[in-house]
Amino acid sequence: MNKIHQKHPSIVKFSLATIISLIFTSGCSTTIEKNTNNTSSATPVTAVSKAADEISVMTFNVENLFDTVHDEGTEDYTNLPLSEKQKPEVQKFCSEVKISFYKAECFTKNWDAEALKFKLSQLSKVIRNTDNGKGPDAIMMAEVENQNVLNQLAKTELKDLGYQTVVVIEGPDLRGIDPAFISKFPLAEKPKLHLIPYTDPDPEQLKHAKRSRGILEVTVILPNKKNLTFLIGHFPSQAAPTAWRKQASEFATKKMLELAAENKAVIMGGDLNITADEEDSSGYFSKIFSSAGQVSHLVGCKNCEGSHFYKGHWSFLDVQIYGNKIDQAGLQLIPESITVLKTPVHMKRNGTPLRFSEEKKEGVSDHFPLYSRLRLK
Repeated sequence: MNKIHQKHPSIVKFSLATIISLIFTSGCSTTIEKNTNNTSSATPVTAVSKAADEISVMTFNVENLFDTVHDEGTEDYTNLPLSEKQKPEVQKFCSEVKISFYKAECFTKNWDAEALKFKLSQLSKVIRNTDNGKGPDAIMMAEVENQNVLNQLAKTELKDLGYQTVVVIEGPDLRGIDPAFISKFPLAEKPKLHLIPYTDPDPEQLKHAKRSRGILEVTVILPNKKNLTFLIGHFPSQAAPTAWRKQASEFATKKMLELAAENKAVIMGGDLNITADEEDSSGYFSKIFSSAGQVSHLVGCKNCEGSHFYKGHWSFLDVQIYGNKIDQAGLQLIPESITVLKTPVHMKRNGTPLRFSEEKKEGVSDHFPLYSRLRLK
């Protein structure tokens, strides 16, 4: 398939500059996939057990996890309470939206405390659907607005699960969504945000590309007292040129190899927005990432259809790459543990992801999470 399909009606577009910027900073707004099966297993998939000598890892695009307060420098106006939408700056922004659907959403969407509370409760149900209700040991997330809303998820909604490391570093994304990370393991060192050094012959595109999300680096201390570094990414969507995802893949792979050269154990993960069609033509997973580690859906997840479904096609947009030196942390990947999780509250009748709707009081995200376990040797 050669067509690029648009999605995410929640993204606001109102000017040429913003449209160009959103191409590089929005969430997964497109999907291309060679798998043309229109049917899917509607059987829930749950990670129900984890041995004492194992750790578990989840990669999850939580789709538009915003708080209810405007963040200066971002265009988060759609995701605000109606009580805030009478302010002149919000009215001005919404009035300049060119597409009628987005304009109406900007004016009328009521992202208030009640809507956010329900969103957090739905995310909690998915996370608690792993490891006998205890949740995974580490979660790499995409589309988190800020520390405030991440704290509400990890330290309030999931307080009893013991997530002590709660990290998001706000980057230059225009909508204000960032990679984030929570873990039951303590921090080993100060987290970092690596901005991807994109290049482009078009100065205007390059200017907007600099609003793209970076790669979050977080290192934690495992129960065996060894360190494990996580790299969390959210690459440009399929609306952006494939060159951007290639550059992001090369940058992330280089970072993994640099850490491996220092004998550091690394797991890279996130919503990388790389489709099977793109993989077939460019080999971002098989030729680039595979030089730095094992790619989740290439070594496991044999019965998985994908983590994301759009217009009749599945895609593995959500990925984990287990670095070549994970044994330095005493870790051994369990390939058969790699799976795409399907929770009843997160699934349509046909087995595809059920997006969150504050109006209908249903759904969670347009992505299923990817889950894996590693044995502590």
